[in-house]
Amino acid sequence: MLKITKIVLIDDDKDLCDLLKMELEASGRFQVIVTSQSTTAMAMIKKECPDLAIIDINMPHIQGVDLVIKLSQEPETAGIPFLYLTGTISPAAVMPIIGSHNLQPLVSKQSPVADLIAAIDRLLPFSNDHGNQPCLT
Repeated sequence: MLKITKIVLIDDDKDLCDLLKMELEASGRFQVIVTSQSTTAMAMIKKECPDLAIIDINMPHIQGVDLVIKLSQEPETAGIPFLYLTGTISPAAVMPIIGSHNLQPLVSKQSPVADLIAAIDRLLPFSNDHGNQPCLT
C-alpha cells in the first residue's frame, strides 16, 4: 500500500496554493496543508509534522530561506526535507536571495505539476521511505 505523503505548502499566493493543493491531491498520493502566512508557518509545520515542506522563497514578513534555516535548527523539525518554490525563472536570479545557504531543491512556479511531483519523488524516494524522522514525538 502506498503511503500518503503529508505536505505543508507555504506560499503567499493563495490562488497558487489552492491550485497546487488540488492538483497534488488529485494524484491520490498527497495530503496538502496550505498556509499563505509565513508568520504562522513554523507553528503549522511543528503541529502537522509533514513528510515534506514546500516553501516559497520570496514571501512577505519571513523569507522562505530564513524559515528553512530556522526549521533546520529546531530539533523537532530538522529532519523534514524542504523544497523551494519560486516565481523567479533563472537560478542566477535566485542566488542573491539564497546567499550562502545550501540550495535546497528548487522548482519554478511556472513548471508543470509533473515537475513538482518529480522533485518530491527525488526528495522522498521509495514512497516516503526516506529514513528521516521529522518531528519528535
